[in-house]
Amino acid sequence: MSVISDVAVARRADDASGYSRTNGIKNQSITKPLSLDDSSGEVLVRKATGKSKVRKGQSEEEYQGQLHQYFEVEQGPKRTDIGWMDKVDPMALLNDPEKDLQIKNTRQKLTSFCQRLYYQKRYAECAALCDELLPRYEPFNKKNKIKRELEELEYMAQQSKNILRINEATESIDKIRM
Repeated sequence: MSVISDVAVARRADDASGYSRTNGIKNQSITKPLSLDDSSGEVLVRKATGKSKVRKGQSEEEYQGQLHQYFEVEQGPKRTDIGWMDKVDPMALLNDPEKDLQIKNTRQKLTSFCQRLYYQKRYAECAALCDELLPRYEPFNKKNKIKRELEELEYMAQQSKNILRINEATESIDKIRM
């Protein structure tokens, strides 16, 4: 019984910033947006910091335009089949003129091919693909925005080459022993 009264007291004690006046602890209650203008769709919402923010509305024409773009132009959500990476040649994807390397999703797909080749212990192919991707990614590294992506590719290429050297050395030692 006392828990319900504590909650009621905490709600009444909230100030506009979302903090309780009685104990200074942030109020975690969920608040619904308050409609400001039905014609424009503007609503007043409270952010996580407790501050109020006016969220812009969307007209019916804009909404219908988005629906058309999504379903007619982009043909809805893309469905990826299981094992799709086994059916696609990464070099063909890399040379596809529609694929823009400025888009992070495209770069991540290509990097995923490198990771997959490395995981499958196809080190020669991994090193070749990493060496192909590095110079193509370099122009987009303005202000070190994709520095981690480049470092990961460099690491995979280096490790793949090291493993290939070790394998070659082991094979040559085995030939000598025979």
